[in-house]
Amino acid sequence: MSVADGPKNILHCHHCGREVRETTHTRSAYRVDYYSLHTGDVEATMLSRHDDPAEPVTVLRLVKPNDVFSCVDCYRKPAVRSARELLFRPEAAAS
Repeated sequence: MSVADGPKNILHCHHCGREVRETTHTRSAYRVDYYSLHTGDVEATMLSRHDDPAEPVTVLRLVKPNDVFSCVDCYRKPAVRSARELLFRPEAAAS
C-alpha cells in the first residue's frame, strides 16, 4: 500500500465547518477553495548568530502548532480576516 492509497485528511473550515478542497489547476487557471494559517503557541528562545556568536538573537519558537483553515467564503469576511490576523500576531491583541 502506497501513501497515495491511504485515507486522505479531510479539511474543514475553522469558521463555518464546511469541507474544503485542494486547489485545482487547469492549463489556463486555478481555483483556490481555502487558505491555511500555520500558527500556535510560541516561546522566546535565544540563538547564537553565525556571523557574531557574542550577540545572540531572540526568536519565537513554535511549541504548540495549530493549523487554521478558512474557506474562500469565510475569508472574504472582514471579521474572519481580523480573527486570523490575531491568531498570526497574538501580540497585537495585547496592545
